[in-house]
Amino acid sequence: MELKLAFGRRIKTLRELRGLTQNDLAAELERSVDAVSMIERGKNWPSVPTIERLALVLQVSTTELFNDLGTAGPSSGQDLVVLARELLPKLGQAELEVAVATLEALARKSSVNGEKRTPPL
Repeated sequence: MELKLAFGRRIKTLRELRGLTQNDLAAELERSVDAVSMIERGKNWPSVPTIERLALVLQVSTTELFNDLGTAGPSSGQDLVVLARELLPKLGQAELEVAVATLEALARKSSVNGEKRTPPL
């Protein structure tokens, strides 16, 4: 997946998880709705100050905006890595153990089938 597209998907997913519209995010960033749309669609890279502001508004670190970029999976419109990170802290201990066991089983299955994960940046 192209990095700009993956980054845009990450921003869109985080924005939606925070209950923000593109208009809300644009206002917080002091940018136009079109600028936000272009970022989310992977058409434009934001400037460094805008990336810093995005992290602040979306309540993540700048590192989290880029970690595992491009590993989000199919073009479902959401960043699956972000969704997983958001959901894990909401689980109780028993559910977390089931989630980890499931992930371990899936990882073993992927390695047996020769599927490769795109390495993080």
